[in-house]
Amino acid sequence: MRALEKSDRSSQTRFAMISVVIAANGQEVALAETLAALVPAAADGFVREVVVAEAGPSRGTRLVADAVGCVIVDGNERAGLEAARSDWVLVMAPGVRLETDWFREAGVMMQRLQRAGERPVAMLFRAAIDDYGWRARTREILLKLSRRRRRRQAVLAPRRALLAEARLGFHALRARAFTGGAGTGS
Repeated sequence: MRALEKSDRSSQTRFAMISVVIAANGQEVALAETLAALVPAAADGFVREVVVAEAGPSRGTRLVADAVGCVIVDGNERAGLEAARSDWVLVMAPGVRLETDWFREAGVMMQRLQRAGERPVAMLFRAAIDDYGWRARTREILLKLSRRRRRRQAVLAPRRALLAEARLGFHALRARAFTGGAGTGS
């Protein structure tokens, strides 16, 4: 009886697997930071694959992506979306690091959206600057006010809707997407 209850509980917390698409643009150090932050979600089985789209001839980016087992495609973000195999795709900019438990909240929201059967919705992460002090908090406020900038950091949405460039509603997640410190350009 207890074994049955355990299996029921684990099936309720099981989420659909997603693909992650990162347009690297020759930023191998930033790519390595982003890939390292995805490890907990991959270990839990939430991330199915990571597709790195590289438009230029960056050997460093390809080495980093190949070393961790990413799928590497030539081209831009769209080429990465076309190569992704999952129904849901997390599109990220290199250098963005998500909070450790982001995938739990995103998975629950994905399940709710699939059950509701409404129009496709994209999920945005709260922007956060990985630094201390008033300058970092000021930049966070400016990022919050700039919805367009936030979309460039990390968006989780249905793959079909992104490929069709459909107009999507947005849901703001509580999980944060960290970018570089106040003194950096990222």
